[in-house]
Amino acid sequence: MKVVLPVAVAVIASFAFLVPGDPIKDTKWDGGNGLVIYFTKSDTVKLLVEDKLVASAIYKVQDSVIIWRDYIKSPSTCDTSIRAKYVYKIKEDVMTFRVLSDRCEERGDVMQTLVLIKK
Repeated sequence: MKVVLPVAVAVIASFAFLVPGDPIKDTKWDGGNGLVIYFTKSDTVKLLVEDKLVASAIYKVQDSVIIWRDYIKSPSTCDTSIRAKYVYKIKEDVMTFRVLSDRCEERGDVMQTLVLIKK
């Protein structure tokens, strides 16, 4: 019995690491036309066009909802105080978004037309 309990705890603990809290963390996605979206190991997402950083945002995942806020101000970003919420869906290796709320209409329009392929 003394051996069985520690082994059982070790097996259960190892399965706990297999269930991701953020399934897009540390992934790269191809958006076509040279666009690559990289969800880093932290809470940042980087948008690169032909390997050049064009935008960066802070994101958080809750179930199938991603909360997004532009992080670095640039001509291709929204006001950094505006938060957006999108439902994301991954089917096989394809990710799409549906806008729940985003006061930055340009970003919302772009996000809901994105079709990303996992790299």
